[in-house]
Amino acid sequence: MKKPGYYHGLDVLRVVASIAVVYVHTRDWFTTGGQRWRFDEGFTAAVLAPLHVDAYLVPFSISAFFLISGLVITHAAFRESPGRFLFRRAARTLPAMWVVLLVVWFVARAGVPIGVPGEVTVRTLVTNLTLTNFFFSGNPGLDLVTWTLVVQFAFYVLVAAMIPLLRRWPWLPPALSITLVSVLLSVVRTESPVAMHTLRVVVTLLPVLFIGQLIGLVRLGKLHPLAGLAYGALHWLLLVRGDLTSDFTPAIPGYPQLTACLALLVIVCCLLPGGMAPARWVRAVANRTYAVFLVHVPVLYVSPHLVSAPAGSTPAFLVAMAGTVVTAELLHRFVEEPVVRWCRRRERPAATPAQDDSPEKASPIHPIR
Repeated sequence: MKKPGYYHGLDVLRVVASIAVVYVHTRDWFTTGGQRWRFDEGFTAAVLAPLHVDAYLVPFSISAFFLISGLVITHAAFRESPGRFLFRRAARTLPAMWVVLLVVWFVARAGVPIGVPGEVTVRTLVTNLTLTNFFFSGNPGLDLVTWTLVVQFAFYVLVAAMIPLLRRWPWLPPALSITLVSVLLSVVRTESPVAMHTLRVVVTLLPVLFIGQLIGLVRLGKLHPLAGLAYGALHWLLLVRGDLTSDFTPAIPGYPQLTACLALLVIVCCLLPGGMAPARWVRAVANRTYAVFLVHVPVLYVSPHLVSAPAGSTPAFLVAMAGTVVTAELLHRFVEEPVVRWCRRRERPAATPAQDDSPEKASPIHPIR
């Protein structure tokens, strides 16, 4: 098996995607409060509008993180049993999410407006902790960006189920995934009620993750580049099919074309030599993108309540950005890192140095809305 090593270029892409999603949600926060954000007005007029990319910042982040996740997770699938694979994915993702959701729930129960629609009950907490709130109407999301984890975990389960086949016949799982997504797109044709809409979102976006998996298989030398290109084209056509057969998923014109461009960008980032992006701060920020993903929206909506009304939106914005940085750092240091260390200690007897230096350890990938 080839050992591509650490993907420095992907770290840069993750940082850019994180900045893009925080930027868009900050803009939404200003709009919701009826405030002007002069920096956004100037930046949009000078950069985003002339490049015609204003509407693509969030889709860019979604596709970038899904593609990178599919690529990196593929490396883990060749080293871990199905059970260990799912355990590690859950350990890297769920504890941090649970902590954030618990805090948001307590804050909302205390009466602080935090952008959570509807009544906040114990049922709200339970459904959010299990990500089932996206399948039932009347269950408000405590942190709406976690919808991407529903797609992510669907991908994890499929990859875990196909690990034995992936190791013996690497060409077979991509063929099965194409067949599965095609059948599901034929079955899940309606987007009402809420559960069907969520299923449609999952089915439509799964090809993006599988395209990332194909890039990983080619990089590992498990799949011929021409075979990877053919499978990738079929998955991309499924994404186009999902887009054309739905008015809501995804609700962004040109999303398949954007995904194709980003797939090429991911390939280029994989090929960049380490000297192109070795800065420690890039790696440090990249390792905290999941924490930023989880905390930035709740912090944005709490910040105005920490600043007096006459102070205006600019001080609230500065408080929100500082709060996001601090909160994300605390979450990373006291939740994410301890859980990862615990998992390593627990599996130490079965681990090898090669496993500990895996690309996934070096570049843990998480989705962002």
